[in-house]
Amino acid sequence: MFRGLNFLPVLVMALLVFGCEKKNDTVIDPSYDSPLIVSVTKSTDSVLTTSWAPVIAFDLSAVVNENGGGAIASIDCKLIDPLGGVVAVFGLNYLQEVSEGKKYAKSVSVSGISCLLVGGYTVELAAKNEAGLFSSVVNTPLFVRNMANVAPVVISTNLPDSVIRPVSGSIPLTISINVTDTDGSCDIKDVYFGAYRPNGNFIGFNPLTFSINNEWTFTNVVTPSSADSSYGYFKYQFFAKDRSDAVSAAVWDSIKFVRP
Repeated sequence: MFRGLNFLPVLVMALLVFGCEKKNDTVIDPSYDSPLIVSVTKSTDSVLTTSWAPVIAFDLSAVVNENGGGAIASIDCKLIDPLGGVVAVFGLNYLQEVSEGKKYAKSVSVSGISCLLVGGYTVELAAKNEAGLFSSVVNTPLFVRNMANVAPVVISTNLPDSVIRPVSGSIPLTISINVTDTDGSCDIKDVYFGAYRPNGNFIGFNPLTFSINNEWTFTNVVTPSSADSSYGYFKYQFFAKDRSDAVSAAVWDSIKFVRP
């Protein structure tokens, strides 16, 4: 009654064989090997510059082995700043044959920096061969220092003269200060203040958050209190620190907390 069913296994097998065939023109020949970066050398591990005319300059070289693969097509490099931003992209130039492979080099000079970030940079290198295969990425550190660093300055504070504590619930209180840095706004690392009760007891340090332009703010809530230590003049000592860990002169201000 069900003639032809004995052909189903053959038909299914044929569909599986032909269905699994797929043309792929992008497969790289597995016989090729990736290049190998044997060594990386810099002329210095620390660069001195200034914020008013920043230049990050150093000599960089690398020895690369073809590792049995195709000829080397390029040595691609990046200079990455302490915050992870790419400052410059450049390649190394072929120099000569050496015992371990081929040597590539470049005198790197990066200028046109709008605001100098000091601290730990990373030089990233990767070799590529003509078959399109890349070596492992090699990272080498580079520290950038400002030879004429100037500490930031707290130029003004914006605090209310007095605050009336609420009978119930809470009210928000925002304070702000203005901070400048001769070396550029990007050089300001931390802005914070120490708080003291009217009796002189230290409460602790609190960080301010960058708002806009040169303004840094801090917001907290004011809650009811029956304790005598919660009333009177609370004093605040403000500081700013840059990326070279230079700290500004302290600036004091106060708020008088009044009973409802």
